Amino acid sequence: MFIELVDSLRCIASHEQTWLVASVSRMDGRHVIDGVLGCPICYRQYPVRAGAAWFTATSSHDGARSLTRAHAATDDEGIVRAAALLGLAEPGGIVVLGGSWSAYAGAIVDHGAAHIVTLNGLPHDTSRQEISSIVVDDRLPFGAGTVRAIALGPDVPPPDLLSSSAQALRSRGRLVAPVGANVPDGIAVLASDDAVWVGERAVMASTPVTLRSGRR
Repeated sequence: MFIELVDSLRCIASHEQTWLVASVSRMDGRHVIDGVLGCPICYRQYPVRAGAAWFTATSSHDGARSLTRAHAATDDEGIVRAAALLGLAEPGGIVVLGGSWSAYAGAIVDHGAAHIVTLNGLPHDTSRQEISSIVVDDRLPFGAGTVRAIALGPDVPPPDLLSSSAQALRSRGRLVAPVGANVPDGIAVLASDDAVWVGERAVMASTPVTLRSGRR
């Protein structure tokens, strides 16, 4: 897990959002290989094992749950389609890829995304500093407005995963999900086919700025 990704992660417990604190046991370059992410509010801990951060409700990280490694996608048409659905015309931003979409992790980084996060699986090339892995049950551990685009599937995601995905997206961020998935609040569907729909996060209002008179 890329160390700078920690700034965008949040505790999945139901309380006020706050940054997590990283305690690192082993690193490889800028990647955390082993360590713990801790919440300063509820003191919950999320382990990082073999480069993957575990945001699960149970102790699945003890080895009972194995992670599969995605095969890198090489079909140019599929890569271009994935980039188009995710709205990656401009470089930068965090992109989250779940299920079969994680096969495009390396290609999406090459397309200009600043960082890729694969869900519940290991990327094809774990040596790339721009790719991280997290394990979740039914909720994404990202702060509001911190993610550029998310692709979920091919299985229909649970409602909490869809709603937390919508909350994590920044204004006009893209969400790609299977056609059987309900559209969460805050997402407007832009297009769909027989496999997926593509939605966009509504523009979020910025925090009001207090104006003061300059007269004395």
